[in-house]
Amino acid sequence: MNFEVDNGLTLRLLQIEDAENLFALVDANRAYLKEWLPWLDRNADVKDSISFITSIHEQFHAGFGFACGVFLSGRLVGMCGFHPINPSDKSVVIGYWLSEDVQGSGIISRCTKFLIGYAFCELKLDKVYIPVAVENSKSRAVCERIGLVSEGVVPKAEFLYDKYVDHVRYAISKGEWLARPK
Repeated sequence: MNFEVDNGLTLRLLQIEDAENLFALVDANRAYLKEWLPWLDRNADVKDSISFITSIHEQFHAGFGFACGVFLSGRLVGMCGFHPINPSDKSVVIGYWLSEDVQGSGIISRCTKFLIGYAFCELKLDKVYIPVAVENSKSRAVCERIGLVSEGVVPKAEFLYDKYVDHVRYAISKGEWLARPK
């Protein structure tokens, strides 16, 4: 599975042979990513990246969506994809992270827009959610820039190492997405 988002920006289902590059990227950005992602301590070596890649293939083959590596001009720079699809209410949560050195150039906004369109048009889902820590201004800006709307704050939504953080629950429905100005 390989999607050309635009001008050298690609989303691709990672393969086992990508595990070393994925681990190296995570490890190089560990301190940066740890501010908002709770899984960094569980990612201690390449074996953990292999397990992650295996799990996203299992999710894909079970029909519950997929997570992709974000590639910029052929270089892995992050991840963007679907947490498992909820078939009972035809919804999905999108998650993402990006290497610190490529932040601020619209990569995640473009990838997320692509995946939202894919969720509605190809997977025939009805709603997309992106939960974001209240204090995570960069991720909140992504959601607002691409047209998601806050459905409110979920207190103590996630435990990050030594504290709970509240999440803003951003969402958009299929009808809202298709009716928005392009």
